[in-house]
Amino acid sequence: MLGSDDFFYIGGSPNTADLPGSPVSNNFMGCLKDVVYKNNDFKLELSRLAIERDPKISLNGDLVFRCEDVAALDPVTFESPESFIALPKWNTKKTGSISFDFRTTEPSGLLLFSHGRTQGPKEQKPGRDMKSDYFAMELLDGFLYLLMDMGSGSIKLKTSNKKVNDGEWCHVDFQREGRKGSISVNSRSIPFNSNEGSEILDLDSDMFLGGLPETRSDLVLPPEVWTALLNYGYVGCVRDLFIDGKSRDVRRLAEIQSSPGVSSFCTRELQKRCSSTPCGNGGLCKEGWNRYICDCTGTGYLGSNCEIEATVLSYDSSMYLKILIPGTMHTEAEDVALRFMSQRAYGLLMATTSKESADTLRLELDGGRIKLTVNLGSQWQPHHDNL
Repeated sequence: MLGSDDFFYIGGSPNTADLPGSPVSNNFMGCLKDVVYKNNDFKLELSRLAIERDPKISLNGDLVFRCEDVAALDPVTFESPESFIALPKWNTKKTGSISFDFRTTEPSGLLLFSHGRTQGPKEQKPGRDMKSDYFAMELLDGFLYLLMDMGSGSIKLKTSNKKVNDGEWCHVDFQREGRKGSISVNSRSIPFNSNEGSEILDLDSDMFLGGLPETRSDLVLPPEVWTALLNYGYVGCVRDLFIDGKSRDVRRLAEIQSSPGVSSFCTRELQKRCSSTPCGNGGLCKEGWNRYICDCTGTGYLGSNCEIEATVLSYDSSMYLKILIPGTMHTEAEDVALRFMSQRAYGLLMATTSKESADTLRLELDGGRIKLTVNLGSQWQPHHDNL
């Protein structure tokens, strides 16, 4: 029985994910007719009361009293790793929900990312060495990961043991209340708890979908979000994006922002792009989502088709090249590739150093073998090749 202090929601609510007793997080899209509530002799003709603007009824949103074709949430395709859409800031604070579908055959890519205000001196510019709250979802090697930090330490959750880059639609549903929440992938839910401390997720930037802008001076990229640091943008389709139960027309946003490389449809081409052997100079061709990917590693060439000859430098043991990086960088993922030729059995190929830390990464020739040494502040970890 409804009491005088109870609410009766029709078609949705301010935050549907928080309604007790239901796993549904999205508001309704479509038409309703003759909505009536009955309980014994008690009857409420809710549709009629809404039309008459009864003071007991509160109308929210663009509600019309006729049945219209509701605009479908058309899928969009991110055609290249450089493509992205900027969504409005997500005012999630203590509770929030996000759901969407995605479809791809590519193994890695950044799906969602947003960060909060930086924690540090006001005169310090944003950078990778600064801390802030953040929220992200990324694909790594075919697995979907949830990453989040509310100021008390980051969590990185592998959402399933099954790869989701099989080219089929995958449904994701994220819900959070305070430090607790869950993420569901294709109806299989995994609960999570963030670290003891803050229950507020304080985000201040745009919510980026599919990747990040080329200019990132104002972005704080956490070391835990590997796809952001390695520039792995998402290539594939996204549809039915809901944030806090409200739909987001990503196709329309892409049109308004004139987002390059974002198309308003989703098709999977059956033709193998590598069949035309597009990669030159010995480059390895890999099938992507409606595209080919040339791996030019080990060829001495660069470019999308391995068509640009790489620059060659010569050293006589008295020379070196020094690169100054502005500010301290904290990273968990690196991608380094180089080719060399030498008749000497010993020599330093590459090394990183810092005045503020003993951490280093060093690559060298040691007795004619490649030696990689990594020091992450605890101990040296040398690795030799097996050649």
